[in-house]
Order: sequence, then structure tokens, then C-alpha cells
Amino acid sequence: MDNPWLTVATVVTVGVLRLMGDVVRWLAARSGERVRARMLIEMLDRSEPGTVLTDRRADGAAVTVHRGGGHE
Repeated sequence: MDNPWLTVATVVTVGVLRLMGDVVRWLAARSGERVRARMLIEMLDRSEPGTVLTDRRADGAAVTVHRGGGHE
């Protein structure tokens, strides 16, 4: 004899686990973006004036930053 509450509990549990997996993947992506941004800024801070750095991601997006020099 099938227990309908067991079926409901199983469906809810599977749904919650999938949602938790999505949240973990989203948080990991955000953390990776923060690390990339910090690394790019550190590289730019240590570079010479006039340096141009481009960060290209696997999805095709790119960010280009330019370290300006002093104007005389």
C-alpha cells in the first residue's frame, strides 16, 4: 500500500535539494567573480601608467580596464 505522505515528502525533498544545488552553484559563481575582480585590480595597481588589461571569460564576455597616467 502506497503512502501518499511519503510521496509528497519525497517530491518536496527532491525539490529542496535541487534548489539548494542551484543556490550553491550561484554562490560559487559570485565568489569566483569577486576573486577575478580583485585579481584584475591588483594586477592593474602593480602595472605602469597607460597599461590596458582585458579579462576575457569563457562565455565570451570581456572587461577592459585602462590605468591612466598623470597629465602634465
